[in-house]
Amino acid sequence: MRYRLLIASLSVTLLMKLSSISAVIQKPVLAITNFRNISSSWKISQIYKPPDRGAPPTTAPSGTRGESVGSGQCLLENKKLTLLLPETGEGLTISKYPTLYVYIPPYENAQQAEFFITDSEKNDIYNHFFQLPEKSGIIRIQVPEEKSPPLEVGENYFWGVTIFCISEELDPSENASVEGRIQLIKPEKSLYNKLVGVTPLTLPTVYASQGIWYDALESMVQLRRLNPNNPKLIDDWQKLFNSANSQGKEELIPAPILDCCQRED
Repeated sequence: MRYRLLIASLSVTLLMKLSSISAVIQKPVLAITNFRNISSSWKISQIYKPPDRGAPPTTAPSGTRGESVGSGQCLLENKKLTLLLPETGEGLTISKYPTLYVYIPPYENAQQAEFFITDSEKNDIYNHFFQLPEKSGIIRIQVPEEKSPPLEVGENYFWGVTIFCISEELDPSENASVEGRIQLIKPEKSLYNKLVGVTPLTLPTVYASQGIWYDALESMVQLRRLNPNNPKLIDDWQKLFNSANSQGKEELIPAPILDCCQRED
């Protein structure tokens, strides 16, 4: 019963999101009533197909691939602060207020981090500070409508996270910082057609096959949160990062998805 209620809630959320994309999507999303048995009935895998959109923006700093730069003196076990991104360090979304994910490695002597979004000229769009989780894992960052302007179609944006390491010298070079790229696109008719009648189980595949990384990832995370130990979901989680050849995928794939983090702005 608990899984039925959870997946029904996810279906309602999905229906609201699809309705906001276009009024042409009128067919209701069906609730999944047998979520525990999807490992035997679900045959679609989440394979990411990167879009052919030419070279990255010329303002992109060299080496921007979603893994941390800076010495990161407070990070442990030689692990890196990592954005959940394809190998290219960039991805597409159809959400004006996207949801983004970051892997926080083991750390010490650090308490605070900053999330930021800038335009292609490095002008601030939105930023906020938050408390780090108590343990290592993947955190979810939702760009808030009430505090941030919407992304604009076709514009290139940078986003990232900085962990502030506590040191006596307060040297910024000791911090860990990571940056990636995001672009909002207008969905094509082919995507509208694929979204008609979509279910929560097939939604990640639709987005991944169209090269829409951020929405594929978000929909996949929502499924995993409902049933984190389901072997089919675990397998497709691995396939998503492997097909995108994501930086740091060896750390990302087994990392837990945490309920975090509290905004301080």
